[in-house]
Amino acid sequence: MTSGSAAPTRRAPTRRPPVVCPLAPRRAARWRFTGRAWAVALAQLLLCLPARADHELPFYPSFYPQQIKIETLDRAAALAGWSKARVHAYLGDDLFAGAPVPDDATPVASLASYVVLTFDATSGPYSAANTDRESRCAAAARILPRLTREGYVFHPYPVTPYHPDFLEQSDLAAQARARYAAAPHADDETPAPMLRARGALAERLVPANAHAEPRGWDATIEEIDIDALRDAGAAASGDPPWAKDGWYQTYLLYAGQSANAVADAAAARMFNRLENGSYRDATEKINLERALVGKLANGCRRMVIGYTLRKQYFNSEYSLGVENVGFDSQRGFHSPIFPRTVKLKDFPWNGWLRIGVATAPQAAWNPIGGLNDAFGRLLWAAIGDPALLPDPHGGGSIDNRARIAAKRGPVPIPADAWKPEAGTGRLRAVGAGKIAQARLRYSLVTSSFHDGTHCDVADLVYPYIFAFRWGGRPADAAFDPVVAHSGARMRDWLAGFRIVGMETQTRNYGDDLKFTYPVPIIDVYLNHRLSDPTESALIAPPWSTLPWEVIVLMEEAVNRGIGAFSRDAAQRRGVPWLDLARDGDVGVRLAALVDEFQREGYRPESLRALVSVREARERWAALARFHVEHHHFLVTNGPYRLDSWTMDAAVLEAFRDFGYPLGVGEFDAYAIPLRAYVSSIEDRGDRLELRADVEQVVRSQRSYEIERVGYVPAAGGGEKHGQPRVRYVIVGPGASVVRAGTAALDPTGRFVIDLKHLGAPGRYTVAAAVFVGGNTMEPSISFIQHRVEGATATRQAASREAVSRH
Repeated sequence: MTSGSAAPTRRAPTRRPPVVCPLAPRRAARWRFTGRAWAVALAQLLLCLPARADHELPFYPSFYPQQIKIETLDRAAALAGWSKARVHAYLGDDLFAGAPVPDDATPVASLASYVVLTFDATSGPYSAANTDRESRCAAAARILPRLTREGYVFHPYPVTPYHPDFLEQSDLAAQARARYAAAPHADDETPAPMLRARGALAERLVPANAHAEPRGWDATIEEIDIDALRDAGAAASGDPPWAKDGWYQTYLLYAGQSANAVADAAAARMFNRLENGSYRDATEKINLERALVGKLANGCRRMVIGYTLRKQYFNSEYSLGVENVGFDSQRGFHSPIFPRTVKLKDFPWNGWLRIGVATAPQAAWNPIGGLNDAFGRLLWAAIGDPALLPDPHGGGSIDNRARIAAKRGPVPIPADAWKPEAGTGRLRAVGAGKIAQARLRYSLVTSSFHDGTHCDVADLVYPYIFAFRWGGRPADAAFDPVVAHSGARMRDWLAGFRIVGMETQTRNYGDDLKFTYPVPIIDVYLNHRLSDPTESALIAPPWSTLPWEVIVLMEEAVNRGIGAFSRDAAQRRGVPWLDLARDGDVGVRLAALVDEFQREGYRPESLRALVSVREARERWAALARFHVEHHHFLVTNGPYRLDSWTMDAAVLEAFRDFGYPLGVGEFDAYAIPLRAYVSSIEDRGDRLELRADVEQVVRSQRSYEIERVGYVPAAGGGEKHGQPRVRYVIVGPGASVVRAGTAALDPTGRFVIDLKHLGAPGRYTVAAAVFVGGNTMEPSISFIQHRVEGATATRQAASREAVSRH
């Protein structure tokens, strides 16, 4: 990611405290804002005039680029525009495949696909009817050494280093690799399996003498796209918080592939326990995950050979390029972190970002059942603003518009808490005597929508109403199974919610420069609980990035046959796929609905306790004015607003409203994922003491280097995002995890893993890795062999072996 270089320079480790490179000091602004109009006027002024040192603000709402243009570009057009910096990032297949990569093209890598082998013949010696597990596993062991190793990473285990739960299964992955490291002795009596290659990569992997006849294959080798796998899972029940986890993707990968009904039923029970939090603690959860993956892969009807990485490039040209580019370990640039970090080098908080997408937009632009193709995902990542963002380099979530305090249950639910009624969405009191398994208290920082109205409690809770209203009406003509399935997990988990009150958050930048934000507090009660609150928080947050009236407008459009939420429902009903921007005829009909609702002061019955007729008229009037000015209804409270579009491009403008609580630099820590390493290990018998080396960024003008240094805690505990954490898993003699957690950190920088009371005598394997900034990609894992000599031994002899895995 360095300027003019494809990868940062990495220096050798040194033993010294981390170097802190402070940013240039900023002089505080001298203006005091007395109202919204002044804030908007000042924002416009800042965008038109160059900043002067005497008047530089310490806070700029929205993120770095003033404008983002997303356009469809084929590979030739993207290559032609690269040298002129007309393309700052490209989302498609490897842009420079088979061609020299320019010095100013910096790649980022993310997990793209599995490479899998499936014994799917319906007849012959390797068909399911004629083989058992042992013969299939033996055949797979003969096949693997014959395959070409180019174009993918050999990794014969379904949980990879790009999954956030790889540490917990790393010993099993190492065992799988060792099993297939050497070719077994050939069995002359068994014919070699003939392979069908599906896809360009598979064709390159299969040697000529193993290619099957068109109708005579024994097994199929193919790539299975990770995004497609996750999308298929999301279509069934919504995208879950654990969508990036290896155990979850393994289940999706192996679903329907086993010929053993008993094993399938056992795997389904494990999967349901993991989805519903039916385990005592994190250790039991890890053992469930390991057992699930083992159960699914054990039959050898399908096996993972390895994985491929997606290469995406950004233009890092010294002057006209971009830097500070965030990406997701599995989605790449298709991530909310990308538009929240990327900035143009010549414009610290301005500039015009240009992004090329390989495929034209095909999905309708509505956030409920559309915006689900490559173009739409990127568009929504910029204009939408969820309560929590997916952690780009790990699992779980990071705070965006919400702060969460969790309380594990059982927890009594207040009798006056609300829960929507299935089929109607009407809010009903939960009543006395109800118990939840967890309570999450959300503090939600609200702001203005693009049409000038302000987010309030009705907007925050309307997604609950919507999910219950559209999840229980299969007999209705307007029923949409895609929408019903997407809200299924929320309906299952939500036990009730209660509006606790309102607080105020103030940011004080000195010199009378203050920004104040309303913060509603809402308690959410859940029927299930997970060991990780950051995952639980993603299931049913009380938040919407759309004003309630835009959701109601879409609902009524669907009910009146103007359009349908999803492609499938549109085709079934013979109506347009509802588009809030690009369909002119639909736009005219939606505008007529808005006028009707403004006259009536319409609000659904489910909102009448929260929204008055006067407030509803004001909302509809604001939406009508926005449509007149901007010619679309895609109103959000996100950092960017849809400004203009064609059928293959969209232009987004930064929403520089000082009511927006997030600004440039908020997510900079996620732009450069740093790694850490175990540098020394001491086994003290009852504990392990580890020291770590960490990477840090050393900047020099418009470039940087990654330097590896010995970790020393900051004085006063000032580290937050960048503080390293040692996570560990201890596997006992019976191959089960007996303990897992985070090592304690002492003031000298030693990480301590407790080894007391592990259990029965025998050999224990400790897998430990250091993570910094939440980055779990490609961890360097140390395996330490520790022997317990006796149940009551005070000094336990141990040997250790530390190895790194990718």
